[in-house]
Amino acid sequence: MARRKKTKGFTPSLLAAVGLAAVMAIGVEVALLLVVAGLGLYFYWSRYSAQQRREKLCGYSLEEIDQLTGAEFEQWVTTVLESAGMPSENIRHSGDFGVDVVTTVGTTRVGIQAKRYSSSVGNSSVQQALAGSGYHGCELAAVVTQSRFTSAAREQASRARVPVLLIDRENIHDLAGLVREFAGG
Repeated sequence: MARRKKTKGFTPSLLAAVGLAAVMAIGVEVALLLVVAGLGLYFYWSRYSAQQRREKLCGYSLEEIDQLTGAEFEQWVTTVLESAGMPSENIRHSGDFGVDVVTTVGTTRVGIQAKRYSSSVGNSSVQQALAGSGYHGCELAAVVTQSRFTSAAREQASRARVPVLLIDRENIHDLAGLVREFAGG
């Protein structure tokens, strides 16, 4: 017969016994009050920590943005937009089809291709943003980079049937304002 492994730490029955002993010792009302207070502190702390992370991400310098990975850059773009009151979703793991972030300004959806490159971003990124925006039902497309755009990318964006916003190194710190203005919000 196989032996059962002993578990270390709290088991559900031990936790129930401790909880029952606490209720008997201090009373139901006090125990309930302590549970509610503990949950309140937990939710306050988790929300406070999330706010601190958002503030830290939004305050990155250009040099710090240059050090981010591609995934971190996408998260930075999402966080900046959300912090500015624009519901945004990083869709990296749900089949992006050419856009990394979808944000909403009023009722207008904008598909954003985020490119954290060390060299200039070419027109293929504009094409990806246009294709992904169409797939995700976005009225507008944007490409955001901490680098620069090639002249071919600028030409592609200016001639596209769907409006395309290009945000580069020169204006990346006004990301939220530019997206809001572009979407007419």
